[in-house]
Amino acid sequence: KKGGVPTRRSWRFCRDSLSCNCGFRDIVEMLRVLKAIEAPRWLNELTPSAITDEPFPLGLLLDHSLFYPSCGFDADPIRHFGGNIFSFVYCDYGHRFDEFMRALWFGGYKLLASRLVNENELPMRSWRPDGLCRADGDPFQHKDYIKKPYCVWAVFQRQIERPISFGPDRFSLLFLCADGVAAFQALYVANAVTPKVVAVIQPGAAFGGNWTDFENPTQIFARSVLENPGGQPDMLLFGDAWGHADSRWPVYQHFLRRYNKSKGGAVGVWSKSAHFLAAQERKSA
Repeated sequence: KKGGVPTRRSWRFCRDSLSCNCGFRDIVEMLRVLKAIEAPRWLNELTPSAITDEPFPLGLLLDHSLFYPSCGFDADPIRHFGGNIFSFVYCDYGHRFDEFMRALWFGGYKLLASRLVNENELPMRSWRPDGLCRADGDPFQHKDYIKKPYCVWAVFQRQIERPISFGPDRFSLLFLCADGVAAFQALYVANAVTPKVVAVIQPGAAFGGNWTDFENPTQIFARSVLENPGGQPDMLLFGDAWGHADSRWPVYQHFLRRYNKSKGGAVGVWSKSAHFLAAQERKSA
């Protein structure tokens, strides 16, 4: 887990100058490598009342999203992928609702609107990891660490005084206080949808509060992602606070880019290897 008591600076989204120590050059290079795309129409047309009062648009939030389990309050993927990704789905069962709300702030952006997603819209209390084997671990191993489930949907708007180069005009954040495996299965697998990117960044195995190892390609999280009937993500993020950025999932061995974490360490951006893609093409031929 990312740990620590969250503050308003826990989400760090800063692009003020080329000399900024949080990696502006990394962001520019990321946009060049991955190519920026147009923001989806649904996001541009959202109004505050639509966010708070209209039906919860889960399908739109999942499509071409970035899924980040055991996320803590790490804004780096939003900072680096904004413009390539517009919908971010974060998941962490280690932070109370009041902690999250105190941390819900991004420099250079204002909150357009936010809302709690209720149990009728996402029945999170009934979610349980499916398809477990003994080697995956015990989902109740850290039951005293797990906080009461909640889900918040928030949409942020770039402040008018900020230039276009600062970041995307808008982005969506769906934050779930839930188990990462159960959430991925309930959101993506059950709906046969795949995120564009999955982030496995210091996911807290063993002493970090996680009951299973997200980095292990044979354990339940990797199996859920790779065997999803909706398909596999285009990209995988792998990294930690000690600079270990190599992918441990054999499917994702084509290195695209590395970026520095704002609080130390590094993250590698990986896509499927050419060997794996060729094998997929032969299989479908």
